[in-house]
Amino acid sequence: MKQLIERAIHVRFDGRSEELTAMQLNLANTASDAQIKHAVASHFDLPQSYLDDHVVVHTSTAIIVRPEAIYG
Repeated sequence: MKQLIERAIHVRFDGRSEELTAMQLNLANTASDAQIKHAVASHFDLPQSYLDDHVVVHTSTAIIVRPEAIYG
């Protein structure tokens, strides 16, 4: 049985900010960024390509899925 990560997953898209858990998305601690985006898109019934321009940031306590920041 795969182990589920305990960190919260913060998701930002379309002006929304949502907080999920890895257990809600059935994600293992070895989930790749692509797997995380796929699980988030599925959770919100979005097309898989919808989060292509988002980045996944890993911290010690959370995973953040957010639009890529454009500077300048």
